[in-house]
Amino acid sequence: MPPMNRVSRMVTATVIALAGVAAGYGLLGSRTSDPKTLVGRVWIERLPKGDTDLVELVVLLADEPIGVFRRSSQYEGSFALFRYELRGNDKVQLLFPQDKSRHEVAFDARPCDVKGFDYCLDLSGAPRGAAKYYSRKEWEIEGSDLPALESALRALGDELHRSAPEP
Repeated sequence: MPPMNRVSRMVTATVIALAGVAAGYGLLGSRTSDPKTLVGRVWIERLPKGDTDLVELVVLLADEPIGVFRRSSQYEGSFALFRYELRGNDKVQLLFPQDKSRHEVAFDARPCDVKGFDYCLDLSGAPRGAAKYYSRKEWEIEGSDLPALESALRALGDELHRSAPEP
């Protein structure tokens, strides 16, 4: 095979650079966001480092269009309930009844293998919470009522408390 001349190398480098830019902007379809992955599971920003570490989480119930953003440690926390409406495979509209605000949020929910998690979630445009969340297969929520959500969050808190490092 003859060596590449200068023009051929420049064209090849340009094509590779454009492919990288296109992939970065999602133009090559490399992301596989799925609303079924988004709903019906607990999403957490990261594992807490200790009992007093505040961590963001978000949950959207599958059977009923309600969800919660929660920021908490083992000892204190705050939350905001919302209603949601899925808009295609990568957008969700959030309605917060407390202040009647509406927010169009872009999401990318997909399987991944990062930091011991099975799923990754990127949010853009959300008025609360973090930009990145993670979940595990066993963090699916059965049911669509608030007691089921509270039970799932309590179980998650117990699991995180057991896995948090000692101070």
